[in-house]
Amino acid sequence: MTNIERKNNAQEQFVLTRRIGSTVYEVNVNFNQDAKETMDEKLLRIVKNSLNLQAKNDKMVMLQTSGLPERSSS
Repeated sequence: MTNIERKNNAQEQFVLTRRIGSTVYEVNVNFNQDAKETMDEKLLRIVKNSLNLQAKNDKMVMLQTSGLPERSSS
């Protein structure tokens, strides 16, 4: 069950209420009207940064394991 309530403030604000089990969660969502990027641009930036960080971490692990000398079969 999710309820969305719109509050009339000077700033746009939404309140999401959701019950999970016996716990009720209330999340306040605020939007800055003077933001320099759209919500789409912000989400894309966050996803790109996350993927770049993941790729960087994966590359570091590969470099650490691939840097080991190979054993000769003599």
